[in-house]
Amino acid sequence: MAPTGSYSEMVITPPSNKIKRAQLFLYGVLSVIALFVHCSLLAGDTIQLIKRIPIKGRIFTTDPTGNVYIVRDFNELIKLNPSGDSIGQFSEVRKGRITQIDASNPLRVLLYNAEYSQIVVLDNLLSLKNQIRLSELGVFNAPVIANSADADIWVWDPTTAMLLKIDEKPRIQASTPLRMMLEFPPAPIYMVEQDRNLFMVDSTDGILRFDQFGFFKTRYPYPCKEVQFMNHQLIYFKDGVLNVYNTRSFTEKTLSIPSPETCLQVRVERERLYILRADCLEIYSLEESSR
Repeated sequence: MAPTGSYSEMVITPPSNKIKRAQLFLYGVLSVIALFVHCSLLAGDTIQLIKRIPIKGRIFTTDPTGNVYIVRDFNELIKLNPSGDSIGQFSEVRKGRITQIDASNPLRVLLYNAEYSQIVVLDNLLSLKNQIRLSELGVFNAPVIANSADADIWVWDPTTAMLLKIDEKPRIQASTPLRMMLEFPPAPIYMVEQDRNLFMVDSTDGILRFDQFGFFKTRYPYPCKEVQFMNHQLIYFKDGVLNVYNTRSFTEKTLSIPSPETCLQVRVERERLYILRADCLEIYSLEESSR
């Protein structure tokens, strides 16, 4: 059962090493399952509407098992199962606005409030497990954070131009000075770790790719707002179409989106296409073309 009252008044103990190891194991299993599911993810190039859910959401995301997480007004988080049925709710964030949801690990969902530099950690039932104040580490203006497969959290500190990895206590576990690696100061608007790679989206310079240790690997010149990485494919929505770039074959593919001018966000998960509009969430199936 989720605790009641303002989370800012609670004292929460970070997970023990035993729990952390269990989370890592389960997350690893989910990642493997997701990889096999996503292998044929974009084999098709047509879409079919399955369900339209009336909801006024600001931002949303998905997890590897197909669940959907939507933030409504007043920081209310709603969790939907792959069929679009509501299965959870969390509304304990009293101050500021939730600016990011990271559900790449469905066992540990992160909510980020950039205005107050606070991370809220939830379990798969949306029960509050921890809160992390980045100000305790001297970080005050971090625009983005990201879940890490090793149960830590990535944080971009623009003041020092450092890519940090922290635990839930919080303590800094690693730091990478990007001024020494990049010819330009990144201004990320989104960050996510997938398949042991960290992706940082810069609205001007495109998608920056780092390894699991935070070392810069390459840049893809595709400015966008959000990116997914599945089966060596970068997936992002831009200029009214869903773009897919294969980082191994260097081939590109696009998928037209219905009424793109009203799309707030577009994501792909488990052979499903999700479109968030101002008044609804649409779920489509990705189907193989008969051509």
